[in-house]
Amino acid sequence: MPLSRRALLLSLATPNSLRAGAATANISPALGASLAGGMTDRKCTDVHDELLVRCAALESGSTRLLLATIDSCMVPRTVLDKVRARISRENSIAPEFILMSSTHTHSAPPAMHLFQSMPDPTYIAMLETRLADAARMAFTRLRPARFGHAVGREPSLICNRRFYLREGAIPADPFGRRADKVQMNPNLDSPDLLQPAGPTDPDHPIIAAIGADGRPIWIYASYALHYAGYNPGSHASADYFGAWSRRIEAATNSDCVALLSNGCSGNINAMVYARQYPTRNDYAFIDRVASVLAVETLRTLKTIEYTDAVPLNAKMADVEIGIRRPSPEEVAAAMKRVGPIPGNDYKDRADIYARETIYMAKYPPTTKVPVQALKLGDLSIATFPGETFVELGQAIKKASPGKTTVTVSIANDACGYIPTQEAFDLGGYETWRAKSANVARDTAPKLLAALNTLL
Repeated sequence: MPLSRRALLLSLATPNSLRAGAATANISPALGASLAGGMTDRKCTDVHDELLVRCAALESGSTRLLLATIDSCMVPRTVLDKVRARISRENSIAPEFILMSSTHTHSAPPAMHLFQSMPDPTYIAMLETRLADAARMAFTRLRPARFGHAVGREPSLICNRRFYLREGAIPADPFGRRADKVQMNPNLDSPDLLQPAGPTDPDHPIIAAIGADGRPIWIYASYALHYAGYNPGSHASADYFGAWSRRIEAATNSDCVALLSNGCSGNINAMVYARQYPTRNDYAFIDRVASVLAVETLRTLKTIEYTDAVPLNAKMADVEIGIRRPSPEEVAAAMKRVGPIPGNDYKDRADIYARETIYMAKYPPTTKVPVQALKLGDLSIATFPGETFVELGQAIKKASPGKTTVTVSIANDACGYIPTQEAFDLGGYETWRAKSANVARDTAPKLLAALNTLL
């Protein structure tokens, strides 16, 4: 049964009460800035809705924890490790208790070199400062709180975007090969269409901290949907992640900060749902997706039972993974096509991937990526460092010893697509070698093993 206001106030007055705080900071770009999310570079002509970093702080006894989301396509650990050290130093929080993840909006400036979009050092410096400032403000605003969580479900919005097609119907990849057995985002009206090449994950976990008045201080959620899109390509926008946050904040009628992290959605989008609503180049579809999900969020929020006793724990580990680099012959062919020092204004797909090949040749053969596990009472959070296929999130949740396990992708790093080993056999866009799709075939089992150990 829900606590009465008097009982809630009394419980919050105990010496061992939790404390929670939240804050946001604006990371919107200047007009004319590059926007990532496509294979070609675009310039920002309008900021439709502000890009934000959002921070949710929690303190239990002497232990502090931070959950942060960044309205960016992806932010690499070279940036986030620097911010993590600053946040740790300024707020007396252990580094492993800091979770920072990108929402994966495709309408934000690049924080790293993505296809033909180059990062602006001035913007990166601003992003680092604003993220650290938001964290500092969240901890400054700590106040007595209670904590709880629940899991909703919203299956109607999502589909697996990789489909089997009849033999011979899939075109050649950008390298001229016809080896793909699946296609991303095929024509849904095609007579050659067969069935999706994988599952979806409709789970919508909600984590919340409420204040003495019973209103949320912050709400942190996760959902496995890549992004919504169907908005003007020259606009900066937080996509449905921002639209959802605004709806939740308005509905709670408080100074709540709502954060929506991206679950394991590397092969998930809303193309089947979008088929019902043929709006293009406006924000109608983004708003519709956000509205549908927010309804389930608010319903689930009402089912949460809160407590003021939540032990916190966290661990991080680095996992060494291989990088798929091109052969000398592939590099030579790419240079023949676009030259040894390619530009960044190619439109032809084969030229774009030749450019990617030249840059990939400079990558090291291995790299280290972070995985993280956090424990908030009987709730576990497991993170992946890139655009993780949905099957991997489901595997972690199935193996986890926690009562409830939340998966968050593009967290603490940005290593690109993380397909399953089976997905490599099927091919498709997410496996085509590029800066955003370069991890070795055995990356998924390595990350799963490391996360299971941490959990």
